[in-house]
Amino acid sequence: MRPDPDAGTSGIEPAILVIAREVTSELVARGATAVVLMGSHARGDGHPLSDLDLPAISDAPALGSVLRGGRLVASDSLQPEQVRVSFTSLADCVTYVPGWRRAVMLHDPTGIAAALRADAHAWDWEAVGDTACDQHVAAGVTGLDEEVHKLVAALDRGRRWTATVQRSVLALQLAGIMAVRYRILYETENEMWDLIATRMGEQWSRAQGTAFGAGGEAFDNTCRTALTLYALAAREALPLLNVEQLAVVRHACSVGGHPVDETPRH
Repeated sequence: MRPDPDAGTSGIEPAILVIAREVTSELVARGATAVVLMGSHARGDGHPLSDLDLPAISDAPALGSVLRGGRLVASDSLQPEQVRVSFTSLADCVTYVPGWRRAVMLHDPTGIAAALRADAHAWDWEAVGDTACDQHVAAGVTGLDEEVHKLVAALDRGRRWTATVQRSVLALQLAGIMAVRYRILYETENEMWDLIATRMGEQWSRAQGTAFGAGGEAFDNTCRTALTLYALAAREALPLLNVEQLAVVRHACSVGGHPVDETPRH
């Protein structure tokens, strides 16, 4: 039985569906063998300024970011194997897997996109492996030690721009590392912050909000709290660190004013 091209489109805003179908026709004319709608419009929670995410299974050059019908459309050209590799990449799987699980088929005569969606539904963290996840977390927390040093030095020297950048790097990257630590998938970064805050608890939630200046906190306080956030992440990662990583992370926490001490797991 051929896939129904209208299956799963009932919840999509009619105006969005018109644009999506027009772009799908354009992509098919360029050689696409499958086109899917992903992201907020596939979920049914799109904003008027949300783009249409229309990845295509295609050998043709990517359409990229274009305006169609007054809306921003983003379309990458992918190969099935690229998608499957993304399901096993810790840099991608946290968003790719839930994204493909919700993908709406717009053009899929051979069923390849539906097969990828089925792969996403069948996926679990064993596809990556606990060892790889733990190493990713350990390397991520250890690798941010330089941002801690730069932030403290910038504050000491009164270099606000540098401090702003380093504070933001810490606040932005730590949540993603903790997502892997606790095996949390998120379809969009818009929901990642809330998911991580819920999993990590009130202390993390407060520190994350302050580090981003969400409550209008004083600049120095936002920077100092980003250092607190690093220390909280470091404590979560301590059992995963090897001896050399532990030394680096302990030193960074001390530099940031939050000493930690624990015996490494290995």
